[in-house]
Amino acid sequence: MAYISLLALFLTVTNLVPLSAVGFVPIVLYSWRFFGRRYPAFITPLTALTALIVVSTLLYDPKSFTEFEFYRRDGNFFISYAPIFAGCLYVHRLDLNKVLRTFFIFAVGINIPPYAYYVVETGILSIFTNPDNSFGSYFIARNAAGGFFAMLFCLGVGCYLQKRSKLLLALIAANAMMLFSTYSRGSLLGAAAVLPYLYFGRKRWLLAVLMGGLIAGSLAMAFFHTDGTIDYMGYPFNIHNQDAKVANLNIRYEWLWPRALAYFEQSPIVGLGFGSFDDHIGTVTSYFHLFGAPSDIVVEHSDSHAHNSYLNALAETGVVGLFLTLTFFWKLVEWSKDGAAASALVGGGQNFSAFRFVEISSVCLLVMAATEHRLVSPSNVLILSLVISLLLASQSANAITTEFNRRKSLVRRRV
Repeated sequence: MAYISLLALFLTVTNLVPLSAVGFVPIVLYSWRFFGRRYPAFITPLTALTALIVVSTLLYDPKSFTEFEFYRRDGNFFISYAPIFAGCLYVHRLDLNKVLRTFFIFAVGINIPPYAYYVVETGILSIFTNPDNSFGSYFIARNAAGGFFAMLFCLGVGCYLQKRSKLLLALIAANAMMLFSTYSRGSLLGAAAVLPYLYFGRKRWLLAVLMGGLIAGSLAMAFFHTDGTIDYMGYPFNIHNQDAKVANLNIRYEWLWPRALAYFEQSPIVGLGFGSFDDHIGTVTSYFHLFGAPSDIVVEHSDSHAHNSYLNALAETGVVGLFLTLTFFWKLVEWSKDGAAASALVGGGQNFSAFRFVEISSVCLLVMAATEHRLVSPSNVLILSLVISLLLASQSANAITTEFNRRKSLVRRRV
């Protein structure tokens, strides 16, 4: 089963071949192994979030579960996070430091030929005169490519922190250039946020301030750009700017974010329904202004999301969904920090790069989520979820973490 996860990991370099989604296969074969085991704390909010999304979809549009386009677009949460549950069902003894270093070298190396061709054909600075000339590598969408290279940048940093080498530095620099050439500003911001997070010591309060600030800023922007005379549930928005990048910002600030806020206001507790944001909803029956029941629905499975994962979560799953999402990442970062410490202090550095990657890439993902549809996008999340899967299934990682926690408990008792 570990080799299925490895195959999926190495295929995340493109979304042209969707085989990177095969990381869920252990769930189909060994689902009975879920029971009778102990799991890290982040599994609880992830399980609760999955249950909420399943119930929400069943209530809103149960036919979605039988449609391929649902999993490809509105329901790619299931594709992105299924590998984490799969990691609870198998075991392996792989050296994840070597595995991830090999993958990083492979992923950057396989992108060097198309990037060299891109530079020769268009030039590095052409994106400033024509944003359409951005680098997309093996991805269809530039934002997907940007998110992938941002996560790959985090992986390179994690590998370098475990074992410093000039080769890794060179590859990190090459990866950073590829990320720059995608002209995905949200991805650049996410990768840049990793550096001060590491510099200031990876404090929990820093993560709390970051998460709170991103959500408050997203809501403030949506409120500020909301026009009370517009019916965001039915008004067709048109872009009037020829500059593609400016037009993208306009449609987010003036339409998508206020629309997400309007959805949230209709049903603030659990949202209007998972996958509902891009649909036409004719009527919403309100119950005490806390729950909204949509009707007269025309379902669309499209790429039209809020381009802000926090607002999209509020629109479709409400406060409950956003709370579970943030709780999952809060506990995931804590688990990965402890895992990295355990690797360094008890395990002789085993799996250190994997744990450190999970930590810093989660921060990167949270930052990117404020400007793009990132928290559920496979091009962004699959690398993270597959590494988490491999860590959960690692016998050495579990043994080291157990020993580390035992020693911490002894220290606390003495104090």
